[in-house]
Amino acid sequence: MKDAKLGVHNLVFGDAWTADIAASATRAAADIGFDLLEVLIFDPSEIDVAMTRQAMAGTGLELRLGMALGPETDISSSNPDIAAAGEVTVERCLEISSDLGAPSVSGITYAAFNNYDVGPTTAQRDQVLASFSRLDDRAGALGLRLGIEPVNRYESHLINTIDQATDAIREIGGKNLFVHMDTFHMNIEEADFTASIARAGSLLGYAHLADNHRGLLGAGTFDFKTYFRALAAAGYTGDFTVESFSPAVLGPDLSAAVSIWREPWSDPTKAARQALAFMRSGIEAATAANTAR
Repeated sequence: MKDAKLGVHNLVFGDAWTADIAASATRAAADIGFDLLEVLIFDPSEIDVAMTRQAMAGTGLELRLGMALGPETDISSSNPDIAAAGEVTVERCLEISSDLGAPSVSGITYAAFNNYDVGPTTAQRDQVLASFSRLDDRAGALGLRLGIEPVNRYESHLINTIDQATDAIREIGGKNLFVHMDTFHMNIEEADFTASIARAGSLLGYAHLADNHRGLLGAGTFDFKTYFRALAAAGYTGDFTVESFSPAVLGPDLSAAVSIWREPWSDPTKAARQALAFMRSGIEAATAANTAR
């Protein structure tokens, strides 16, 4: 874990992926000392691949791609046209990842980023697993991996815990699927994240680091010391990316979508710099503690 690559989410710097914001975000991330930048895809038709490639060129940064399905592209939908559109959306994001040389796509790849009124049915889960089986094959054909990010009950309904994600992967025998952890969601949904991490083992492939309030990393109540130690003990070899939100850079729509009503920080560069120092310190301490055992 001491060789983990450390990244920052593009939403730390702005809520649009325009040429100007992409240029400033990549420059800032590289200057601060990050290894990678994650770019979030809501609608693959809106991603300018050529511009993204140009923005990343010469920065020394690696690219990671995140995504979130919406109500009109919900793979779990009982409407077959919507479900099919969701699968096509994930496949298109995989193709964009291939075009940009990113190794994977991960995020809410199974249902909508949405506050549902009712829980999922068995039929909906079966439908999603069938879709994952096909997408697993497609990812493999492209030489990529596809990640499943469990999110909290207020942001989706089908996969909220690490165990639910690992169960899905194991049931279909997914060869190119992995679990994308997010400490903000884990803080809400995991009864014992140390045990969940141990059970998931090698299926853990990527991590979002966000505190319980999604503000400055390390300024909240999430137990990062125990978290990093659990990952070190599990032999985690994936990347870490800080995800921190503020209305200082997010517009009203995205601020409302993630329920950020207060301004936890005003300077994205300072917030990102503090986060990187916190990540390095925590990972180094956990690695040393695990080695000394």
